[in-house]
This record gives sequence, C-alpha cells and structure tokens, in this order.
Amino acid sequence: MGPHDRILGSSPGAASAGRRSVTRTTGRSVSRRQLIGGSTAGALAAFLAACTGGGQTSRQSVAAAGGSGGALQWWDQFRPLTKMLQNDLFTPFMQSHPGVKIERRQMDAPDLGQALQVGRRSNQMPDVHSMAGLGGISPAALVSEGWFQPIGKLADFAGSPLGDQLYDGVHRFNDEIYSFPPFSGRWHDAVPWYNTALLKEAGVDAEEGPGTWDELREYARKVTNGTEGDVYGTVVPSKEAEYLQNLVHRLAMAAGAPGPGAIDWKTGDYVFDSEPYVQAIEFLVALQKDKVVHPASASMGARDGRARWAAGQAGIYLWGAWFVGGLLVDEPEAVERGVGTWHLPCPTSTRNFVYNGAQAGTFWVSSQSKQAKTAAEVMLQMTTKEFQLKLASAMDQPPALAEVVAEAEVHAAYRQCVANFQDDVRIGPVPEVGNPAVWQVLAEMRDLHPNLGDIVQSVLTGSTTDIAGELKRFNDKISAERDRAIKVVQEEKGAKVDRKAWVFANWDPKKDYDQQAYAGR
Repeated sequence: MGPHDRILGSSPGAASAGRRSVTRTTGRSVSRRQLIGGSTAGALAAFLAACTGGGQTSRQSVAAAGGSGGALQWWDQFRPLTKMLQNDLFTPFMQSHPGVKIERRQMDAPDLGQALQVGRRSNQMPDVHSMAGLGGISPAALVSEGWFQPIGKLADFAGSPLGDQLYDGVHRFNDEIYSFPPFSGRWHDAVPWYNTALLKEAGVDAEEGPGTWDELREYARKVTNGTEGDVYGTVVPSKEAEYLQNLVHRLAMAAGAPGPGAIDWKTGDYVFDSEPYVQAIEFLVALQKDKVVHPASASMGARDGRARWAAGQAGIYLWGAWFVGGLLVDEPEAVERGVGTWHLPCPTSTRNFVYNGAQAGTFWVSSQSKQAKTAAEVMLQMTTKEFQLKLASAMDQPPALAEVVAEAEVHAAYRQCVANFQDDVRIGPVPEVGNPAVWQVLAEMRDLHPNLGDIVQSVLTGSTTDIAGELKRFNDKISAERDRAIKVVQEEKGAKVDRKAWVFANWDPKKDYDQQAYAGR
C-alpha cells in the first residue's frame, strides 16, 4: 500500500506489539495518546504546517474536503493504485450513478495522518479514508471514539466474496460491520528482490535462491566483488527506524520467533530479548562487516533504497510486494532490465513461517460523512472478483482474493512473490479479536524509546554494540509499561482485561489462527 511508502495498519513496535505495520514511510506521525486523548494547540499548529503529497498544506487539504460541491471525498496513501482506483472503481461507479462525483487525494502516510487529525478537529473529514499515519492505533479505539460509522446495513458486505474474512474486533464491532479487508493478510515486507542483470554479471544463479542467511551473504559478496562500478550486494535503508523495526521483526520470525508483534502466544510475554531477535540484528551487522551494504544506506529512507536499487547501485533489496508496482510507477526502466524474487531465507535450512494478524480494514467511512450509503456502495465494489483482479494488476499488497493473482495481468516476479507468501506466511493471533478491551491497553501504553527500530539504528551506526543488553532493557520496559496500562484501564475505565488477553494456548505455529481457533481458545 501507499506510495509505497506505506502499508496499512499499525506498527509492531512498542505499544502496538500485537499488530503489524502497514506503513511504508516514516516521518511525522500522530501518536496513539494524541489521537485518543486530544492534541495540544502546538501540535495542531504543526499539523497545519505539514505538506501533503500534492504539495498543499494540511490546512488546504482539509479545506478541500468541505468545499467540493457535494463530491464524495476519498483520501488514502496508495500511490501505485492511483490509476486503477480512478479507472476501475470511481469512473465506472460515477458512470452508472449519475449525479455522483468522487474526488480522491493521495498523500504520503505521515501527511495523511496529520490531515485527518486536522479534519477531525475542524469537522471537515473526507467521506472515506484509510488509517495510514494515525500512529498505529487500533481501529477498535477509533470506533469507540466515534471516528467511523457502520456500513454493514448500507451494503451487503457479509454476503460478498470477502464475507468470510470479516473478524470481530477487526472489521466488526458490536455486531456492526465497519470495514473489510480488500487486501490479503498473507504478506510480509522483507521480500528479497534482486536485479537479474547484476546477479548474472556476478555469476550468481538467481534461479537457485538463497536458502539460508549465509547463502544470502555469499550472493551479496559476489555482487559486490563481481560487478563493474560502484555496485553493492544490498542496500539497508537505515534513516527511518520503522523500516529497520519491521525488517528485524520479519528476520526474527524467519529465525523462529513467534509473531506478529514479538509476543509468545503460549505465555503472553514479550520476546524482544529472545535469541531470534539477537540473531536478526547480528545478521544485519554481518552484512555491514562483509562490506556488501551500500555505504549511503544510513542516509536513506525506504523509497531512497528502492531508487538506488533501480539505478543499479545494489543487487538485492528486502521490501514488500508493492516493490514491482512502485517501480512501474517511478522507475519502469528498472523492471525492463530485469527483476526477480526469492523466498525469505532463514538462518539454517529449517524453514520457519512469517506471521501476520488478520488483515485489518483499509477504508473507513467517517462519522461526519453525509454520503455514507454512497460510500459503502463504492467500497462494496472492491469485494468483487472483477475488482480484485484489477487490484492484483496494480501489484501493490496482494488482494484479499489472492488466488486471482494467478490469472491477473501482473509481472512474473510479482506473481512469484504472492505464490511464495502462500508457503511462507501464516495468520497469527490478534489480541483485540480475543478481547476487545485490549485496544484500551494499547491506547494507554506510552511510546518507549529507544524502541526496537531505534536499537537497530544505533547498532548499525556503531552507537552501541550491546545488542542483547539493549533488547533486554527494552523488553523489560515494554513489559512493565503494558502492566501499568492494564492496571490503569482496569481501575479507571473498568475494563475487563489482564495479561491473559495475550495468551493463545491453542496457537499452532504451523497453521493459520482462524475464527474457529478464537472460538476454541
């Protein structure tokens, strides 16, 4: 999702350790406590000064939502989907519904979050929007705070092809459907993408993907040493702590960590200080010691890293499924030169799964919207096989009906990537589904620093070498913070929640944790 700078949900870090990030770019963001507790005047002034992806201020974007002559306003961060949404969703709907006008604004995730916060305060919200840039807050929290209105009685989402993917506590609240997952939950954002020309020049047999981390290191060394010019085996953009945090979460899962969110579902304990997390960070350090990482990585964001890869300066880059779609938008010549993908390797030949929770809703109808029925009817079109095929063709995050990718018009590398996800990814537990009061705990939890991303950043820049010690200190802090938050919501809000809300004793690491699993918990 998102200019590829994003993707859809919340960060798997400090307070939102039970959920997985969908944000691809970092920058200014709205914290959970600001969102739930209200923002200061100074913070709002900063939001108003923020620039959107269209070069406007947040104030101008908000004003546009209320001054478009009755047009249905739609805001999101999905840059690779721009043409598809306009040509295959909005235009056909407007043609079949005379008098309906839909206007969409695409912004980078941080700017979208700020614009939404300003719009909320000024009663100028768009009719439909995504949650990118809203600080990883649970949808349940925003539903409780009155941000959204239900859509299940306005259009038949329960009877749609995605009806069996609707979860209580994720899409359905108090028996009312508020959203749906147009995208699949079976994905991760550490896909190894490679430049076929550079690997061929380096004598690497790209068809034989690296099965282990050591093999990936060997491939990176061959690219660095076996190609002409200033070419490096890989690029690890380290400017943005969130990219590093998400990367280490995925690598740790490949090393055997549970997920999502660094929670041991058998005990409910955080495991940031476990051996898989140490190994994951040590692997990134080893790449640096091998001198195969692009030397400018420390100054790069995720999109910068992709641009350097596209320019032929690095052979391998770990990012999400949206990689190809993003290249086709911004650097199509790189796709023409050749791009391929592998399974995410593991430390040893033993294969471990990467985990995601059930995919959250992507688009929500604002409680301020006067066009909720129209908005719901537009959104319902996204559940059809026809639209899911078009969604697949945009090559962003895989569509919810992932099977349509096999027949969609997509690049071979994207098709392979989605096929790999079916083998490599399993759906893990989401605490809010098991106990809706969990969101109150997550909202109460304070952001802790240094968090996982900060720690990885410090290690890669040489500010610290005590990987195990830093992880242990963070694990102790976040555990104590969760205990504090639980006590607060118990005593002040009467919430019926305790540490057991994070325990899923019937979790089978080899299987999806589905709706039946919640029922049998």
